[in-house]
Formats: sequence, C-alpha cells, structure tokens
Amino acid sequence: MRLGRVAVAAALGALCGVPAFAEESFDACAFFTPEEASKALGSAAIPEPVNPRARRPKMVPACSYSAVKYGTRVAATVTLHFGRTEQEAQRAFEDARMKLQTKPMLISGSDAFWSARTGEITLRKGRTSMTVAVGPAQVPQREMNDAKKLAEILAKKL
Repeated sequence: MRLGRVAVAAALGALCGVPAFAEESFDACAFFTPEEASKALGSAAIPEPVNPRARRPKMVPACSYSAVKYGTRVAATVTLHFGRTEQEAQRAFEDARMKLQTKPMLISGSDAFWSARTGEITLRKGRTSMTVAVGPAQVPQREMNDAKKLAEILAKKL
C-alpha cells in the first residue's frame, strides 16, 4: 500500500515539475550536493555539522556548505520552498520581487531575480521556488555571478 502511495506521489510530482521526494520527505542536502557547492565556492565544501543525538526532521528545506577561499570563510546556501499550487508559488515569488530591490535574471526555464539587498538569487520553476546565496557572510561582498552559476546548475534539477 505504501509503495502505491509513493508511486502516485512520484507521478504527480513529475507532472507538476516538482521533485517527487518533496511530497513524502525531503532533504535539501540530497538535492544540493557537496560537489555542486565546491564548484560554486571554488574550494572544497564542508557540510554543516549534524548533531547525532538530534532527530532529523522529515522535511529539511535548507542546506549550507562552507569553505575557506583566499583566507576568507565563504558559504553556499540553498533554501527551497514548495507551494501548494503553482498560483500560490507565483504569488509568493511576485511578493518577494516587489518587497526587495531586484534585478531580473535570465535562467532557462524559470523566473529569477537577484536582490542586492539580501545578496541572493530567488528562482521559481513550477510550484517550487529556491533561494541561492554564495559568498561571505557580509552581504555587500557577495557576487551575483557566483550565485547565478550555482542557480543554473540547480535549476536543471528542478
């Protein structure tokens, strides 16, 4: 019976353009791998430490990797949001676009914008939206091109 529900969730996810694992359980670190983070950071990426005593939640929407590049600590962070419907995701995306000072981005097959205020690229494809930040902790020092490179890699996986 459970296998049947998983198959139905996978079929619905494929039709909606959303990863099937977003319906049952989801771990952003399975979606955003250390190899992809290393490409974006330009150095070996180290995942966040995990507390072995803590119970891992069923839904983990964010993943972050860090590295040291030219003596400065840098990080690559991806946060995914799933809307119930495509209209809900579109509305949330447009609200974020209006709230932040943005610059439209061209990333194939998706809507995207760069916010210099937050140092992040927000990307929407179907009912899934993703926020990508790459660079040092200080927002003004983050580069749009580094985040765009990572967003293009991950957009292909949505």
